[in-house]
Amino acid sequence: MRSKVAQRILAETPEETKIFAKLYADIVVRVNQLLKEKGFSQKDLAEKLEKRPSEVNKWLVGEHNFTLRSLAKLEAELGDTIITVPHRKPVSSSIGGKRHITVYKNAHVTTKDVSFTHVWKKSKTKSKTPLANVS
Repeated sequence: MRSKVAQRILAETPEETKIFAKLYADIVVRVNQLLKEKGFSQKDLAEKLEKRPSEVNKWLVGEHNFTLRSLAKLEAELGDTIITVPHRKPVSSSIGGKRHITVYKNAHVTTKDVSFTHVWKKSKTKSKTPLANVS
């Protein structure tokens, strides 16, 4: 259980600060994941970006704000997506009215190919299906 001081500080922290910290942590984890997958060090990344290694280190320890431009450069050099923006697509429902599905990775989806049901059925398989695609 958290101490009363920690609970008070967390309660007083503005929501946008909590969201910022979570997003920043997600970005840093993703960049480090891509570095590991590509076999790059921070120094290698700094050379590719024509930055000082100390600047890249500041990015990855939370001492510097990412700009959209720096994130775009990171994506270009690492060759994979860091941030994914979901899009909602309308689909027709069997019970009438419009429903929406969320499409990730800015994929082009035709909603004619998607059937929507408002009833969730429990899977009978024992395989574990991921609830989110992190890549």
